[in-house]
Amino acid sequence: MRACLALKYVPRGRREAKVTFIPKPVKIDYTDLKSYRPISLTSFLLKTMERMCERELRGLALMNLLLHDKQHAYSLGKSTELALNQIITNIEEAIQNKEICLGSFIDIEGAFNRTNFSSIKGALSRH
Repeated sequence: MRACLALKYVPRGRREAKVTFIPKPVKIDYTDLKSYRPISLTSFLLKTMERMCERELRGLALMNLLLHDKQHAYSLGKSTELALNQIITNIEEAIQNKEICLGSFIDIEGAFNRTNFSSIKGALSRH
């Protein structure tokens, strides 16, 4: 593993993955590819290196404040339940104080898959 990291190279046999497609629940049309979630089974070496890189990127992002403090995705110690709890608290406080509460939610379909890799790399190098 140290050699792979030092040389920035993973042997071909260790890069291969077995992909299994699992149907997403409550989908109407299972002939649509978006109705399935791909699960990749990779080597122990690749999974370990992936986790090491993820930790490094998370550490860099958090140290350089690339993530907003209200962001819950990819943030250690935060969860969907915590985000929903915060939203409910904000709504309850607005009702109690006779204030207006407005929520805006956006889910960009396939956002990561449609993001240009060079723009991600550029953003990381600037920080």
